[in-house]
Amino acid sequence: MENASAIELIHRVIYKPGWSFEARDHVNRFEGTIAVRVSYPARNSNRDQARSGYPDEISAYAEFPIVVKESTDEDLYADLLRVISTIEEHESREFLRVAPTDWAPFHPHRVDGMRRWAVRKGNSDLLADLQFGLA
Repeated sequence: MENASAIELIHRVIYKPGWSFEARDHVNRFEGTIAVRVSYPARNSNRDQARSGYPDEISAYAEFPIVVKESTDEDLYADLLRVISTIEEHESREFLRVAPTDWAPFHPHRVDGMRRWAVRKGNSDLLADLQFGLA
């Protein structure tokens, strides 16, 4: 698939309310690759917010490269769904807490949480958690 075609297809994707998808050519860094930015509504997951039900809304994003060379439309959508699943997993790890201390054992913004999760996933790569940011 051509990068321009992949970018156009990504811009047509619809997911949950408030989620948006932007794609740009990433061939200047990696052959046959696009960069996808997923913006989505989230909640402030800080420990002090847990007891009050996470009332503060925020905007978050994640950026991922996707190789599109030799891909079909279905391949692209499957790759995007893997990105979405990574985002959903990341968010769920922020909100899993244990009373009475509201400890988050797998929090993806804490090195110990990243390491605990990486071990369970069978690797030691912490980079996936570093692709997220606040808009």
